[in-house]
Amino acid sequence: MSHTCGRQNMRTISMNISEKFIANLRESNVQCQKGLIEMFDSTVGRSTVLMPFGGATQRSETQVSVQKLPVGNHYTDTASMMAYGYNPDISLWSPYHGAQYAVVEAIAKIVAAGGRRDNIRFSFQEYFEKMTDNPFSWGKPTAALLGALQMQHDFCLPAIGGKDSMSGTFGNIDVPPMLMAFGITTVDADNVISTDLKRAGNRLYCVWHRHRSDYTPDVDELKRNFDFVADAIASRRIVSAWAVGAGGVAEGICKMAFGNRIGADLTVGGSFSQEQLFALSYGSIIVEASEALSPDIAIHIGYTTEDPYITIRCEQPDGNTSIEARMQVDELYKVNTERFARIYPLTSDGDR
Repeated sequence: MSHTCGRQNMRTISMNISEKFIANLRESNVQCQKGLIEMFDSTVGRSTVLMPFGGATQRSETQVSVQKLPVGNHYTDTASMMAYGYNPDISLWSPYHGAQYAVVEAIAKIVAAGGRRDNIRFSFQEYFEKMTDNPFSWGKPTAALLGALQMQHDFCLPAIGGKDSMSGTFGNIDVPPMLMAFGITTVDADNVISTDLKRAGNRLYCVWHRHRSDYTPDVDELKRNFDFVADAIASRRIVSAWAVGAGGVAEGICKMAFGNRIGADLTVGGSFSQEQLFALSYGSIIVEASEALSPDIAIHIGYTTEDPYITIRCEQPDGNTSIEARMQVDELYKVNTERFARIYPLTSDGDR
């Protein structure tokens, strides 16, 4: 994890916060692929619970697929929920860690949308370079499988299917080691929440995951955090949430704001540092809460605002704050979509 965190820190070391946000939103694994997604039918009959993009503008990315179960002419609130996890940078650094965090990311996305961790099942999609006489080529899938197995054991959650390919080599080019985790579970559709911010004046928290000294996930902490978020969603205290991904908390806050053009006023420098905005922290979840949450688990980072701006305040030693950045939500959305929109044009009414 330090390898990938270092990549982002080196990139942003001489930038101000606004420039860091913009550079982060332009990263390949953070850029929005909305135009490509909308080329395909995202509905399954009348069963779709969450569309791929949410909010009034349909700009907030959805992290899970949720479909009600088919029951013919009858009615049900039971739905299937599925999410995936994978980061190529982590997997290239260490296939073992990459597989572990793929599992963690899939669980975090399900929990952030209203599911629970204790009845998830997995399917693993594996894609590696062509196996040769070089033992290192065999070591990559072995390490990835061991990492995924460790997470299954620690979370007491099994994989029930999967698919592998060992043909990811073309000439002298190899694909990065890939074990992509797909998590699936059942959920009450009434308990499902979306990623878009709901109302100005709500509290914003980060339920933060701190990895162990060897950069492996702290499973005990994750279990506690996931159960806390699931319970708060079920009791309607959390109204939107985002599982932190490749772009860190900064990506999540922006994409949560896009859907309803609701802003966010964040304070860094106290219990939540500026570095944490951009750090890779798979397993962490940003939540929008309608009431105060336990400070023992949830770090209070700010509030939602009626003004469509992302405002970053820096806490000073005397306890006062100064505004370090103020960025318009629509401009950040443009930055996040412009690269792939050249190839896959945006067609939704909210993007015209």
